[in-house]
Amino acid sequence: MSQWDIQALQGNFDNWRKERAPQLASDKAFERYVIEAIVRNLDLTDEEIEYGWIGGADDGGIDGFYLLVNRTLIQDDTEVPTSPMLVDLLIVQAKNKTSFEETPVEKIFNFVRDLFDYSKDVSSFKYYSKTVQDAMGNFREKYTSILGAPHQLRVTFCYATKSDKPPNPKIVQRAEGVKALVKESFSAAAVGFLFFSCKELLTYARSAPRKEFVLDLFKHFAAPDRSVVCLVKLGEYARFLTDERDEIRKDLLEPNVRDYQGKRNPVNADIRATLSTTEDKEFWWLNNGVTILAENCTIAGDKLMVTSPEIVNGLQTSQEIFNHFKGSKTSDSDSRHILIRVLVLADEPTRNRVIKATNFQTAVEPLSLRATEQVHFDIEERLKLYDLYYDRRKGKYRNALKPISKIISIRGMAQTLLAIVLQRPNDSRARPTKALNDDTEYTSIFSQNIDRDLYVVCALLDKQVENALEKQKDLTREERRDIRYYVDMVVVSNALKVAKPTIKEIVGLLKRCTEGALSNDIESGVSDVLKKFKQLGGTDKVAKGPDLARRLLDELSDKYPAFSKAAKSG
Repeated sequence: MSQWDIQALQGNFDNWRKERAPQLASDKAFERYVIEAIVRNLDLTDEEIEYGWIGGADDGGIDGFYLLVNRTLIQDDTEVPTSPMLVDLLIVQAKNKTSFEETPVEKIFNFVRDLFDYSKDVSSFKYYSKTVQDAMGNFREKYTSILGAPHQLRVTFCYATKSDKPPNPKIVQRAEGVKALVKESFSAAAVGFLFFSCKELLTYARSAPRKEFVLDLFKHFAAPDRSVVCLVKLGEYARFLTDERDEIRKDLLEPNVRDYQGKRNPVNADIRATLSTTEDKEFWWLNNGVTILAENCTIAGDKLMVTSPEIVNGLQTSQEIFNHFKGSKTSDSDSRHILIRVLVLADEPTRNRVIKATNFQTAVEPLSLRATEQVHFDIEERLKLYDLYYDRRKGKYRNALKPISKIISIRGMAQTLLAIVLQRPNDSRARPTKALNDDTEYTSIFSQNIDRDLYVVCALLDKQVENALEKQKDLTREERRDIRYYVDMVVVSNALKVAKPTIKEIVGLLKRCTEGALSNDIESGVSDVLKKFKQLGGTDKVAKGPDLARRLLDELSDKYPAFSKAAKSG
């Protein structure tokens, strides 16, 4: 490794920081840069990356902590899948230094020892921050709930620096000690400890999602619009699904449709049985096949070149085929085929209609299809006018190197709407997913009949509140997280001088939001909320419970009684 490689990494990092996080100090930016590079294939939103980014004071030597089940990030309000198959625990340490050291590995060892010592409650570890304690508690709670179900646990440690040399033998030996410690608690776990020097980190950071894929065809029919219907050997399709690490290519799976429903799902059991039997002459006779959307596809001889493919229907089939052939040497000898439709669509609305139409054959979680609805397409287009990016398709704007501070996810938008429109900031903090999965709740905040400027106001206001809280250096990260949505609610009521504002009234704040004219309201809102929050105890339990919201709403009703009187007289 030469100094030129170190300079190349520094240049790549500097460009990333300029585009994505210019507000962060160098060491903090490097932590985020490393985490993004390492998790780039996990299909996480910026907010999900933020959730697991726990580095800071009293972090125990841990910068990133991510628990995933069946490729889904498990947050504190996430319901664990009923049929877990693969459980990943990813722990990241990033040091903005030019060498590997023993101390960070020692800290990881101590952290792992505490994490797996179930005889001690996480609250007893006073030397860790509240953020770290919450991450530890979430892992213990969620993983304990699936211990009795069949699954594979993989624990991966990543230690990254700008070093131009590999770690010395003493550091490697300490890493082996960390792996052995995990094995003492979970003997069946697959444990890895990866060192990211300058070379490895630069490779990860430079890698872009692959766009061009080739499929060997058996039979095909090509339509004038460049779409193709074809038969492909099962083993060939399994190869198409497999990445360089012999894992399924998650980037091929439409992120907002549905996830793998598990081995116990009856449909999946039938697919698995069909794959395993040798009696059926053809697989595609008994299976509806797979639908792929692509930017383009061309045929040359018996090969199909697909650009930016996304599997929007047939995920369960794809997962079972991948599982069936994973690690197998018999894929070439299997003569059966799968039916594949590759559709090249000219516009986004048609694409969304196809996704929705092809995913009604079996039960799907409501939220899984909602990103394809016109209202979310409209929100995405409207927010662009105000230099904001709605992450309707996960990772789209991160891959385009848009600033972290200007990207908002569907979940993040829902949290803001719950707080401002429905005045339930406690649900924004504790239960946003539940609200999104309930039809009545969902349509009260996402509807074709709602003025799209509502979403602009809520997004702009929440970003301004978030920025104001970041400037409050006397607040901890946990306090900022706990009061954020309460401040959203209070600011809107104070700005409008109404206890319970209507959607029309909220939309009327657009000009003031764009002009930055709400700074005084935000400042007083932070003060009011923080005072009540600390009076009640100042904990995340307070933020997730009903009392803080109730007290603030009562205070707003007393402060702006016109609404209360009108409501009573009506």
